[in-house]
Amino acid sequence: MGIARIFILILGLVYGICSVGLATEVMPWVTPTSIGGVNTEVYYANSTQKLKLNITGYEDTYDYVSQKINIKGTFRPGLGLELYILAGVIGSELKDGSTSYKGKMDDALYGGGIRYILLGDIVILPAVSFELGLNHSSSNLTKQNGREIDFTLDTTELQGSVMASKKIRIITPYGGVKFFHNWVNWKDRAVGGDKGKGSSGDISPFLGGKISFCPFLSIKGEISFLDELTYAGGLNLSLGI
Repeated sequence: MGIARIFILILGLVYGICSVGLATEVMPWVTPTSIGGVNTEVYYANSTQKLKLNITGYEDTYDYVSQKINIKGTFRPGLGLELYILAGVIGSELKDGSTSYKGKMDDALYGGGIRYILLGDIVILPAVSFELGLNHSSSNLTKQNGREIDFTLDTTELQGSVMASKKIRIITPYGGVKFFHNWVNWKDRAVGGDKGKGSSGDISPFLGGKISFCPFLSIKGEISFLDELTYAGGLNLSLGI
């Protein structure tokens, strides 16, 4: 996708969200730009992406489906700056028409990233933030249409986003644009060596919301669409320090 199209989408998104007053700081810290504060989030995510794999010189497109349960810890070391790490379990599946390569949800995922809040959530303006993260997972694919196999799928994902949000009483709606790119290595452990390599990536808008039960506890749900279909939900526990 061209740089010009991405730039236009970003400008349109920020203008549209700011003009209707939708959006805010997604983490319930003392203020969006305060120093200190820790946040722990536990969430489930299910995503589907188009993945191009090169197998023995032939390129084919697969549906890459992943399910994740992650724990994400965030700390704010400076004004408007957040650092986070995450770890969890993942289950992956590759689909090519009627053929399915699937594994159990018992493999490891880990990563980290940085988020900068450009504007805090004030009376008339939403919070606007930028995020960049990197994570890696290794999944065992053990079934091919019910038949036993021994494949491994190693995935590294670079992801960035632009987001705006606005707190309205106990509800915080938010929206943005997500940029992502995956590098995938598909290995056949039974014979050794690579079975195929590939990548995926593009841009997807996302929408979500958070409901705060108290200053420290909230739940959050999110969906992204277009080039990536993802739905996620989780529980947040935040403390200001």
